[in-house]
Amino acid sequence: MRNRRLFSIVPVVLCLLSALLPACNTPAPLDTAKTIAPVETVESGDSQHLVQQIWEDNYSIYRKMLALPYNQELLSGKLDEAVFRDYIIQDYHFCQNYKKVHAILLARAPDEKSAKFMLNYIKLIDSEIESLHATYIKTYGITEKELTDPTEYPGTELYNSYLIKTATLEPFEVGLMATLPCHWVYYQVGIDMKKAEKVPGNKYQAWIDQYGTTPWEQSEVKKVVDLAEEYMQSADTETRLKMKTAFVTAMKLEYMFWDGIYSRAKWVE
Repeated sequence: MRNRRLFSIVPVVLCLLSALLPACNTPAPLDTAKTIAPVETVESGDSQHLVQQIWEDNYSIYRKMLALPYNQELLSGKLDEAVFRDYIIQDYHFCQNYKKVHAILLARAPDEKSAKFMLNYIKLIDSEIESLHATYIKTYGITEKELTDPTEYPGTELYNSYLIKTATLEPFEVGLMATLPCHWVYYQVGIDMKKAEKVPGNKYQAWIDQYGTTPWEQSEVKKVVDLAEEYMQSADTETRLKMKTAFVTAMKLEYMFWDGIYSRAKWVE
């Protein structure tokens, strides 16, 4: 995302960056055999909706994520609370890094529309942390030290590093594409989990209910998809390939993030 007003944005970006840098019943089985998100294939000129096609081409990765023990036990209410507590810490750390990624993209935005988009998403990430994570941080007695100086799981660190590297070194649209799986996967998980029968007394139901609540056409996820599609449509062949690679890599890292926490795959000591 080349902007005549870039110099007016730079102070905001520097301010953001300085703030962001470190200072039961069994549920009915989910139908994962088809895409649930109501995204229609649309035409843009003579081209198919390219971003949607990438999602569909890699839908098998999403199905594997949904089938992970972490997600299935979250849905059934059987997930070990110690694992969920670790997840909250790792996810909080990921969200802080995710803000940095969007701040980097804000600084590199090629036009005002994209710059405003990144700024808005930074606010949305902050809102999620304050409204959702804060509740569970209090519930599970997570300390300030655990949040500011966490023992980072390898999967979390790899994902965070990849997003920072891509946002910094690759073209803006490639960095944007790398952020998309996180948005899309969580939305889709929320949609799919709501299709299953609720388990009475599931202590994780409130967490599940936070995702996939907005109709696709009004969702924040679709806004990211639409923006990525604009760049994809105007990109040359080489850039399109980079965008696709970034999406697929980030999607695989989403899988590793959840799987690593559930399996407690920590660094060797």
